[in-house]
Amino acid sequence: MKIAVASTAGGLDDMVSPVFGRCQAFTVVEVDGNQIKGAKVIPNQYAAAMSGAGIQAAGLVAREGIEVAMAGSFGPNVSAILSQSGVKMVAVSGMKVRDAVQKYLNGELSSVYQPTAPAGMGMGRGMGRGMGYGMG
Repeated sequence: MKIAVASTAGGLDDMVSPVFGRCQAFTVVEVDGNQIKGAKVIPNQYAAAMSGAGIQAAGLVAREGIEVAMAGSFGPNVSAILSQSGVKMVAVSGMKVRDAVQKYLNGELSSVYQPTAPAGMGMGRGMGRGMGYGMG
């Protein structure tokens, strides 16, 4: 089984990213039974996209043949694509990638079946009102 964990820099000893679509890297962990067999890091080339980062990142994960995706939160677009691709989502935060995967394998973490973050939380939606918009 392959588990993709959104991570801040990548690797088993890295922290799980609080966000999926704009994480810096995905740590893809190969597991056999309850054992971690190996890991590779895939940089998230969509992390700084002006829009659609989550959709593109979810597509990247789905194309890798991932069965489980882990992150601090999943937006509605990410959730829809991962669900359609048959990828289970596990919301987890505040721990290292290795620990999150092991807790999942031990049955201590369960899947979520709906978005865990509201739409439009990424860059490009104008909610920050940069360049003085909305001032005054």
